[in-house]
Amino acid sequence: MIYSASRRTDLPAFYPDLIVDKVARSRKLDALVLWTKDVGNLVRHPGLARVVERVPCLVNYTVTGLAGTSWEPAVRPLSDQLADVQALARRLPRGAVRWRFDPIIPTPDVEDRFVSVKTALDDALDGVDEVTVSFVDPYPKAVERVRQAGLEWPSTTPEERRRLIEFMVATFPPGDKPVVRLCCEPELLAIPGVGMARCVDGEAFARLYGLPLGDLPKDAGQRKSCGCMKSTEIGAYALRCGHGCVYCYANPE
Repeated sequence: MIYSASRRTDLPAFYPDLIVDKVARSRKLDALVLWTKDVGNLVRHPGLARVVERVPCLVNYTVTGLAGTSWEPAVRPLSDQLADVQALARRLPRGAVRWRFDPIIPTPDVEDRFVSVKTALDDALDGVDEVTVSFVDPYPKAVERVRQAGLEWPSTTPEERRRLIEFMVATFPPGDKPVVRLCCEPELLAIPGVGMARCVDGEAFARLYGLPLGDLPKDAGQRKSCGCMKSTEIGAYALRCGHGCVYCYANPE
C-alpha cells in the first residue's frame, strides 16, 4: 500500500498530525508519497520528521518561483526554505525529493523563474535530474479567483507551449533519458527529452529503497494520461490549504 498525501490539499504544510495518525494506524503501509509547497514540517515537526525517517518516502516538492506574489500569496519563498530543503535531502536517498514546476503560469518572466528555481534546487539537492510540469487548467472557479485578484488568466498557443517545454529541456545537460516529465499533457510527449510524469512512482521506490513496487498497476481513478501508480489518497478537499494559490483546482470556493 502507498499513501498519497495529498493531491487534494497540502497535508505536510497544514495537517502534519493527520499524516502521522494515518501512518500510525496503518498495518499494511509500504510507502508514502508527499505533495507540498513547504517542506518545513518534514524536518521540524517531531512526528512527521520521524515518519519521513522511518517510512520510504517520495516528496513531490512544488516550487514555481511565484511564492509571495498575487498568484501564491501565502507560500513561503524558496529562499526561506533552503535550509529545510537541504536538511530533508540529507535524510532521504538522492532523488527522493522531486521538483515540480507545476502548474506552469506563463507570465513574461516564466523562463527566468524556471532557471532561478532550478539553480537554487541544484545546490540544495546536490543536483536536479528532472522536473515535473503541466500547464494550468482553466477551471471556472479558478478563473474567477484570478480575475478577483486583479490578474489575467494566462493563455498560451500550442506553439508557445512547445517552445517553453523545449526551453526547459535545454536547461538540463544532454542525455538519453527524459528530463521534463509532463503531467497529463499528451500532445507534447513527442518532444525530445520529455516523458510522462509519474508522481506516484513504484519504480522509484524500487530503485531508491529496494521495495518490490515497480509493477504496481496504473491508478484507474486518475486521468487517462496520468502515469501514476495505484495509491490510497488520505487527504480531502474539505481540508483547506492555507497557501491561497489563486489558480488552485482543489480550493472548493
